[in-house]
Amino acid sequence: MLEDIKPVLKISLITRTEKGEPFCGPGMIKLLLEIQQNGNVRDACEKMDMSYTKGWKLLGRLERWLGFTVVIRQQGGKGGGEAHLTEEGVAFLEKHRAFLQECETAVGDIFQRYYPEKSLADDR
Repeated sequence: MLEDIKPVLKISLITRTEKGEPFCGPGMIKLLLEIQQNGNVRDACEKMDMSYTKGWKLLGRLERWLGFTVVIRQQGGKGGGEAHLTEEGVAFLEKHRAFLQECETAVGDIFQRYYPEKSLADDR
C-alpha cells in the first residue's frame, strides 16, 4: 500500500578527519539505551548480539571523540558489575535523540513534498 511507505533515515556521526571515522550511529544509541535501562554493559551487549569487548571498544571510541566519560563502571562482585550513564552521557543521549527526531521530521516533510500520496497513485 502506498500510504504505508515512509523514508528510513540512518544517521551516524563521523570525525572530521581524513578517514571520517564513525563514532556514533544507531547501534551506539541502542547500546547506550540498553545500558541505561539495564545498568550492565555485558547484558546490553548480549541483547545486541555483540561481544563485550567490542561494546567497550565502541564506548571508548565514543568517549574519545566526545571528550568526556559517557559510562561509569563499577567492578563486579557477587552480583556482577554495574554500569550507568554519567550526567554528560545522559545529556548527550537526550540531545542526540532529539536531533534524530528533528531529522526524521524534516525528512518526512521533504518526502511528502516529493511523494504526496495523490501523485504516487496518479503515477501508476
